[in-house]
Amino acid sequence: MSEEVSRPDEFRILIIGRANAGKTTILRAVCGAKGEPDVYDRDGYKITTRSVVRTTLRTIRARLSRAPDPVKGKSVISPTSLRGEHNIEYSLRFPSSPGFVFHDSRGFESGAVEELELVREFIQKQASLGSMKKQLHAIWYCFSTDNNRFMTAAEKEFFNTIDTGSVPVIAIFTKFDALDAAAFSTLMDQGVPLEEAQKQAPEHAQAQFNQDLLPLVEQLAHPPRAVVCLRNMNHKGSPSSVQKGASRLIESTEGALDDDALKMLLVQAQHVNVDFCIKAAVDSGAITRIAQSVLRENPRTFNPLQKGWIEALLVYFPNTWGN
Repeated sequence: MSEEVSRPDEFRILIIGRANAGKTTILRAVCGAKGEPDVYDRDGYKITTRSVVRTTLRTIRARLSRAPDPVKGKSVISPTSLRGEHNIEYSLRFPSSPGFVFHDSRGFESGAVEELELVREFIQKQASLGSMKKQLHAIWYCFSTDNNRFMTAAEKEFFNTIDTGSVPVIAIFTKFDALDAAAFSTLMDQGVPLEEAQKQAPEHAQAQFNQDLLPLVEQLAHPPRAVVCLRNMNHKGSPSSVQKGASRLIESTEGALDDDALKMLLVQAQHVNVDFCIKAAVDSGAITRIAQSVLRENPRTFNPLQKGWIEALLVYFPNTWGN
């Protein structure tokens, strides 16, 4: 079977967001990982710290070689040169979740035309590769709700001018607890007792978000296919809230997919949330269909430990399914 028609074995996601939008926190939560992800270049070679330094030095030398006289022009060694160059083509992978491949793009600050065009080109190229293995399967766009600038002009440009086609965009509103805190202060100012204000704050914040901010997203030319609000993702004392947030994101992404095979691939890629795997297995109807088929063949010999039954169930738990 050729690569063009073969099914992918990795779920590929482009994650976009400004600095401090919580992108890495989200990826760690979804993958059940700690630390930083491994980085791979376009050819699939792992990038080490030493190779990054070599690449940065080559970049500096190249710029020096074609630069004008520093006395007559500006210095060619800028802070960005020393930090190395951001590359959306590179992939991020966590060893704990080999089924996920991520591409990272910086968010679009005001006037960030170059970065917007890089993302536009990347999305268009990935869509025209003709290979399901290398195509994008979803885009996660992160907005930090603790930022006074909810959406920049360049971000509006993304949603108004880039049609991602069959690749769903999921808008993720991170640090939603900042809106909870604002709602709590408002309720307290209105004379609501402390404990009652704490209890009502999340619901009040959600209502305010739905009224003031959500319409701004929905009225865009190409609005996201799903919206997810995440709170307490950095709360070390509440790992359950982190898992719940990751769960909501995966479930929303699965619901935004049009292809059943990609839905299955997403379920298999994530293995941190067992509840989600169970739900997907039940919702698919595959287990029921297998059981009905076996019963029709011979009700007397029906056994829930039959191979077909087990395979239908464990396909949703690939890390459990042994060789």
